[in-house]
Amino acid sequence: MTKVASLETIINEVHEQSANHFDEIVPLHEMEFDSLSNMLVSGRPIKVAPTAQRLLSNRLRVPYSYLSRCPEELQARNLNYWIEQERQQRDFFFCRFDADRLRAVFTERYTAIDHMEVLTKILETGFDPAGEIQFALDEQMMVLKMPDYDKAFYLAQQDKIVPGISIANSEVGILSLSIEAFYYRLACTNGLVSKTAVDARYKHISRKAMDEFPDIMRGVVSQSQHGHDRFRISAETHVDNPESTIDTFARQFQITQKEAQIVKEAFYLEHGATMFHVINAFTKAAQDGRLTASDAYRLERVGGQILNLVK
Repeated sequence: MTKVASLETIINEVHEQSANHFDEIVPLHEMEFDSLSNMLVSGRPIKVAPTAQRLLSNRLRVPYSYLSRCPEELQARNLNYWIEQERQQRDFFFCRFDADRLRAVFTERYTAIDHMEVLTKILETGFDPAGEIQFALDEQMMVLKMPDYDKAFYLAQQDKIVPGISIANSEVGILSLSIEAFYYRLACTNGLVSKTAVDARYKHISRKAMDEFPDIMRGVVSQSQHGHDRFRISAETHVDNPESTIDTFARQFQITQKEAQIVKEAFYLEHGATMFHVINAFTKAAQDGRLTASDAYRLERVGGQILNLVK
């Protein structure tokens, strides 16, 4: 669920969340599974978080959908067999822990970019620690959205849209570090994440994003100020069957049936027969409390992708 706080408050919350986080290079011969959710690492019992379960399943080439339905004994047999096979290709995994809980597992190519480092870079660009930020934070990811009220424009009378910048990061492999344009509609507090010519999505395999952070920020902020025309065109583009259009976009952008239903519910809160109303349904749905931070961010990005299709 998206909240509003100062950058300083968010830094404190991230610091508290990560108090027991640490990383460790673990030899594969020191990893043994009791089940998908419990294992031994160097002889100590460790819980395996859902994110780490999926990463391990993918890395060891055992479908998670199959493994999660197996009895614990069969889970252990599969995982211990396949980690033995993995030892033929590598000697260790880069593991991320939260106390006695494994939260993610990667190969040696992974480069850690933690939330606190991203927040520090934002401070270094000159952002006011007391400045307002919309944010979502859970075990999977952090999303920050920083509106620039001085650059606001009107789509229609009393319908004010504020451009800004969105930064999303995951410490557990859910998504790349992403720096993109953001639009905030004051009338309904919807947010939309949009691709620009200079936006950036960096996989966690290099330090390039951190090295170029200030330049990327400036470029995206500049580009975010040019979204007025697309919003205007979307409001002028008639849609014969908005529900069918929502279904089409849900399939195109691989939205789940549950999420598509939430989008349709959101559509009827402010329905209309234009492409703007379709876009608005996706961004309004992102506020639904049933969604994770990752789900909500994906719906906001879908809204931005649809906006970029408007001509």
